[in-house]
This record gives sequence, structure tokens and C-alpha cells, in this order.
Amino acid sequence: MNIFKKKPTIEFFSLIPEVVDLAPIQHARNFRPELLVNASKEYAVQKKSPWFSMERLISTAKCPGIYNYARQGWVMTTYQDITIETNGDGSTFEWTSSIDQTKLTNGSDVGEAIGSHPNAQYANYIGGSIPNSLNTVVKINTPWRCNVPEGYYLQEAPMPYTTEKRFTTVTGFFSKEYGVAQMNVQLLWHVMEGKTLIKAGTPIAHYMLIPKDQPDIKCMVATSKQVKQNKLTNLELNRHFVSDIKERKCIFAKLFGDKK
Repeated sequence: MNIFKKKPTIEFFSLIPEVVDLAPIQHARNFRPELLVNASKEYAVQKKSPWFSMERLISTAKCPGIYNYARQGWVMTTYQDITIETNGDGSTFEWTSSIDQTKLTNGSDVGEAIGSHPNAQYANYIGGSIPNSLNTVVKINTPWRCNVPEGYYLQEAPMPYTTEKRFTTVTGFFSKEYGVAQMNVQLLWHVMEGKTLIKAGTPIAHYMLIPKDQPDIKCMVATSKQVKQNKLTNLELNRHFVSDIKERKCIFAKLFGDKK
């Protein structure tokens, strides 16, 4: 562990100054998925049971794989209302926005609020059509830019455990060697016919830093040490009366040598 290693800093900046106040990039922990909200409500009811501390309870609200992922990274939201209207032909759409961003400060450097990628840039490469979506990718031209730290990728992806059914954000990487990241969000559009309002403040993309240096891997038969570690993990996770996550982390650190 290198105690002198400098913590990376990620810079998000908006070419349109007002957007920083209206819709700043936020920590993902500010956007709790509906899945966790509902699971937490159910868990709160279960905790009132007189048998709560006497039995092992498996709850989605306590799943570290879900809540840890949902809390990591940052989220971009729309800063204005945008309407997308489709006509059922599976390809074309029209759009309107409440603000003409080209007339805002530095707006001409950003362009119109909505653009697109035609079949030749996406759909044609996967058989000519995108399942349950327009063949044209809807592109939100945002004023947001980013200086990605050296040695990292900035991943753009859909919101974790989202219930959004109107669109799916396309996943991709930004990196420093391509200059400033122009954080325009590409959407697979699922409303095939009709008018859809994307309100200001709608989360449209989730961002995380991914190290470029990936560890070497080993695919192997479990050693006796690894089998023991697995057994100890299962025993600890199933022990009665152990609900303190901090205590559990200390136990795992002691067992597996994790000094963090």
C-alpha cells in the first residue's frame, strides 16, 4: 500500500455557467434506486418483529452488491425539459426543449440540445435494428465536460437498478488521451410512438472511475486456504446476533489480511 500515492481528482465543468447551479453533477448516493427504497421500508417493518434478532434475515436492503454499487460514482441530470416525439416508423423523431441552449453563454460551443446517430453509426452493425428501440440513437448534447485523471477511464452507464423504461443510456468510456471528455449522453429510445416529456432533473447517466491498470488473473482449483476462507466467510455471514457491518469488516480484515 503506497501511502504517498496521490488521490485522483476528477474535474467536471460546464461550458454553460448557469447549468452548474441548475443541475450540477452529483454524488450517486443522492439518488437511491426505488428498489432500495422499497426494500428498506420492508426491512424496517421486519425489524419490528419480536423474532428479528433470533433468525437470519436475508434482505435486499442489506445486499452490499446492490447498495455499494448504487452509492458509488456520480450522476448527470437534465437541466431543462425536453420532449421527444416518435411516429411509429421505428427510425425518425422530433424534439423540442424549453430553452434554446445555443443562445445561452457558450451555447454555440455546445450546439442544439438534441442530436442523433443514424442507422449507419449503430443499428447497421447489429443486424440493422435495435431491439425494442428506435434504430436512431437519441443524443443529448450537454454542456458538461470532464478532465479524466491520468490512469483511469470514466465510465458512462445507465443509472444503477433503474426503473426507467423510456430509454437506456449507452455504456462507454472516456479517457485522457482523447482530450477533454465531451459528456454527450447517447440514449436507446424505447417509446416507439408518442410524445414523451423528460423533465428537468431527470437522471440520465451514471459515471464511475475505472483504473486502466487491470490486475493479472488466475483461474484455478481452490486451494485448501481458499476453501477455509470461503467456509469462514459463510460462517460469519450466517452467525446469529451479528448485524454490525463495521464489526464484520474488522473480522474479515483480521481473517484475510485486509488492513484497510
